[in-house]
Amino acid sequence: MNQNSYAIFSADYAVHEASWNDVRIQVYYHRNHVFNLDRMVRSAKASLDYCTQNFGPYPHRQVRIVEFPRYANFASAYPTTIAFSEGFGFLARVDDEQGHVDTPFAVTAHELAHQWWGHQVVPADVQGAAMLTEILAQYCAMMVMEKTYGRTQVQRFLGTMRTEYLNRRNKHEVPLLVMSDQLYLAYQKGAIAMYALREYIGEEQVNAALRRFLEEHRFGGPPYPTSLDLYRELQASTPDSLQYLLRDLFEAITLWDLRATGARAEPTGTGEWRVTLELVASKVEVVSVGQQADVPMDDLVEIGIFAPSDQKDGLGDPLHLEKHRIRSGKQSITVTVSRKPARAGIDPNHLLLDRQSEDNTVEVKATKTASSAVGSSSESGKPAAT
Repeated sequence: MNQNSYAIFSADYAVHEASWNDVRIQVYYHRNHVFNLDRMVRSAKASLDYCTQNFGPYPHRQVRIVEFPRYANFASAYPTTIAFSEGFGFLARVDDEQGHVDTPFAVTAHELAHQWWGHQVVPADVQGAAMLTEILAQYCAMMVMEKTYGRTQVQRFLGTMRTEYLNRRNKHEVPLLVMSDQLYLAYQKGAIAMYALREYIGEEQVNAALRRFLEEHRFGGPPYPTSLDLYRELQASTPDSLQYLLRDLFEAITLWDLRATGARAEPTGTGEWRVTLELVASKVEVVSVGQQADVPMDDLVEIGIFAPSDQKDGLGDPLHLEKHRIRSGKQSITVTVSRKPARAGIDPNHLLLDRQSEDNTVEVKATKTASSAVGSSSESGKPAAT
């Protein structure tokens, strides 16, 4: 597929320079817009590290990030060059104490990932093409953010993606495998799906699938690959016990309702605490335009028990964070943790698309005396194998 796409820039630019190995990094910017230059360079270096280590060499000797006026807010990748709006990146406010996502870093990582996904592999111009470009660029950006900043920054990013997806979805939504111009699917839902898959099967398994796909189609000609080619590689990397999740994320339109309704803890008398979490779970699938059907659950879902947090309404250190087999309806999970817990919940990291994620965790109510009885529960606390 011939992509006749290019950008032309003309301005009185200042240039901020750096390097990564033998690659020259240049940021062309308005001389007063210096606020986020270091974030962009840091992202470029981290992205080059991650993508070359996992997916193969960067094919050029330079990376250029070029500012353009804020008549539009977007960034776009071309060979060696990223066009980046001043309002979207160069003037973006990033305040960690205010819980901001580092947008200049995230967008730079996304656009640089296109040097692999979209430039080295060009998809066929059919439904699902954005799965091979935008979704994979989002995945790489999240991995680079996590390795640079830790999980908190990625959780903020995913929180924004989740809110935007749920607000924008409509009766004409289609599965990711066959999306066309619905950008909220490619950018928002795609990021959520790929991060969930990483959390369930592991980063190495995801990256092994992407490497196989890239090695087969790198700089290839017709017939160009489709989302089904990538999907077959993801299927090959996913264990049989999680093939249902792959289908939920990419083949179907699936939503979960996961609610923690109560939690209690009692000391065991040996310094540990026995925690019982009460929960309700259900799952639906969109089966036609505007219509959805209940789907029986038999899913692996994270259960978390957390220590007290220094932050208001935050989760403390996890005392137990494992995937358990969850079925439809009311049920309880009982686990033993090493110290007194503060909160407990189901899918506390919001890996699955839940329309009401605010009710996933609850305060743990503690008793003061030990009890010899475990009480009724659907599980003893041993997590299910993945």
